[in-house]
Amino acid sequence: MIVGEVFVKPENDTIIPFSSKIGKSLLLDPKSVSISPLRYKGKYLVKNASVPTYLEVIGGNVYSFEIGGDEKNVYSALINLDSKYLFNTFWKVIDVKVHEIEVTSIPKNFELEIMTPALIVSPYVKEKKKVFTNKSEYVFFNNVTDVTGLNRGDEKLNEVIYSFAQLLWEEPSVMKYTSVRYDDKLVIGLTGKLRYSIKGEDEILVKVLENAIARGIGSSRRNGFGVVRVKGVDVSWSR
Repeated sequence: MIVGEVFVKPENDTIIPFSSKIGKSLLLDPKSVSISPLRYKGKYLVKNASVPTYLEVIGGNVYSFEIGGDEKNVYSALINLDSKYLFNTFWKVIDVKVHEIEVTSIPKNFELEIMTPALIVSPYVKEKKKVFTNKSEYVFFNNVTDVTGLNRGDEKLNEVIYSFAQLLWEEPSVMKYTSVRYDDKLVIGLTGKLRYSIKGEDEILVKVLENAIARGIGSSRRNGFGVVRVKGVDVSWSR
């Protein structure tokens, strides 16, 4: 898994929608990678429902966003990257850095910091309603399907999900629920710091964590939801 970190600079002050749309538009809206919202001074720009329903960027400031996925798909997306006039200003691409995601060791305990609201879905029932829990088989469900290539309906998926759930123990966590606006819709996502201890070892755990670092957790990762930082794990690159 790799992450492409793209640095952009708007020419003028302007109002923008949910900020992951900047990256999607500069990349011609690729469907095979995850795209983060814009980031400025370590903070991702999301449209909280408790504040006015707009986001403002300042001309001349340098923002960044990340593209996460497997090597082939990320590089394919970057080929289409170009400076462009969007949302009443010109966005200049000024730098691109590519980071390989490799987890080299996992301690007995680690923390998953959710940096943009995550939309957690049930691994057992296909349902539009989101789930608010730190249970590992829910939090990492989409990462498990990414890693294994299994989809809902595959007989083996429930078996793999059950086995994965035996690898982690949910420790006391800080869970918050944040309302944001996306496409004029109110979306409630999970944020906070989820803590786990290791009950068992398996190669799939390393791959799932690498996938989560690169692509995020939950659904709608292409729209900027579920960006995470894994703390306590030795990894080649971290946000």
